[in-house]
Amino acid sequence: MKKALALLLALCLIVSLAACGSKGGDEETYATDIGNSEAQTNEYQISEDVPEGSVVDGVMTYIDGGDPILQKTVAPWLDTCVLYEVNVRQYTEEGTFKAFEEHLERLKDMGVNTLWLMPIHPISETERKGTLGSYYAVSDYKGVNPEFGTIEDFQHLLDKAHEMGFKVILDWVANHTGWDNTWITEHDDWYEHKDDGSIKSPYDWTDTAQLDYENYEMRAAMIDAMRYWVEDIGVDGFRCDHAIGVPANFWNAAVYKLKSVNRDIMMLAETSATQGLTEYAFDTCYNDMLYGQALMTKGGVATSSIQDGMSVHVNYLGDSFPMNYLDNHDKNSYEGSIVGRFGDTYPPLLALSYLTPGIPLIYTSDEMGYDHEIEFFEKDTVKWDDHPKYQELITVLSKLKTTNSALASTNRSISIVEPSNAKLFVFTRSDGENTVIYAANLGKEAIEDVTFDLGIGTAKCVLHVKGDEIDATPTDMTEKDFCLKDYDPYEFYILTV
Repeated sequence: MKKALALLLALCLIVSLAACGSKGGDEETYATDIGNSEAQTNEYQISEDVPEGSVVDGVMTYIDGGDPILQKTVAPWLDTCVLYEVNVRQYTEEGTFKAFEEHLERLKDMGVNTLWLMPIHPISETERKGTLGSYYAVSDYKGVNPEFGTIEDFQHLLDKAHEMGFKVILDWVANHTGWDNTWITEHDDWYEHKDDGSIKSPYDWTDTAQLDYENYEMRAAMIDAMRYWVEDIGVDGFRCDHAIGVPANFWNAAVYKLKSVNRDIMMLAETSATQGLTEYAFDTCYNDMLYGQALMTKGGVATSSIQDGMSVHVNYLGDSFPMNYLDNHDKNSYEGSIVGRFGDTYPPLLALSYLTPGIPLIYTSDEMGYDHEIEFFEKDTVKWDDHPKYQELITVLSKLKTTNSALASTNRSISIVEPSNAKLFVFTRSDGENTVIYAANLGKEAIEDVTFDLGIGTAKCVLHVKGDEIDATPTDMTEKDFCLKDYDPYEFYILTV
């Protein structure tokens, strides 16, 4: 029955698209969902044979009209977003929301303004991996992991964060659930099945069960759960796990519902950008290309290899932009610590992740260069230093990101400068009023008397990093001053005009 309904809906979609296309005009039409939407003001072009209600809540059909929620928008606050991924379990000895609250002031002082919390939901015990299990094996989408506290504890954390000026987004796992999720016992047809009738696991993620996105009742329930966290609790958006594993038309339907509640939410997709994802639903996607090229820098690869990952390519539609990362929970737990992967290249590449188009990401403990792979399924509390090694650097970079309009997330301007020595990497960002200049030796060997032409008279050096020395005292320099210089390995300058 459900597959028949799906085919009918698909047919309606084709007919509706043709109808919209035949009317001409300049108005773009976007996909949206139907059902119980308070924002619904247009007639939806769908067959009368399809009943209204939850069974079609996750269906995207084309409409003709000017519903403003359908227009691709990016929340203004994202232009200055500095994103920080919080591993609540490992952040403190207690591993609770209350204990993490004690770090908010430090993070604010460091210039962080957006917190991404890894999944906070209860974790399934059936087929659990390790002692504590994976955060991504969700047993209740509207619940809170009791290890972290109660829903009241989370609300207190959220309210305090909001009072301090933070935005807070949740990690959302839409592709699969844990085996204890009540959906399995109550709605077996919401999952994909093997030939023998048993429910599938995606890939080798044996602690999870694969959801079936041909089932529109399940889609409606998923959207309802997401809306609960935005409308009832007040979170500011989602980082969507394995976003490419879920149909783009589901994400479009979900975001339409969510933006009917809060137009200014953030949507981050854990995948490289596709036009289907950025056309409407997602503001930002993982910059996997830049990450891969940054890794190669440690081996002394020519700086030209990193440039492709810095341009905003055609898959970023509208004002969408990349999320630039050097670390996250997956990379740290399975590929090595930030120190092991990047070594001495970390400071100049961290700066680059702030200055290249898009937004930067800092993962739990990166501010101290934690040389440890944090356990994923076991308790493994971060051993914090009193004076995190890279906290000052992050603070300076965050201030620059949030105060200089040339670094706005939606600003795609970037100009690569060709110096006399190709081992020096130089680029500029500009918005017409402000210009930011980055010059770094990304190589293992010192270089001397490097020249390059920027066509400017004077600039202000706002950051100079040489080894462990960080100088953030603003200093006026002529172009001759900063062009004819020697650079130690991984030494870099940031200047503004």
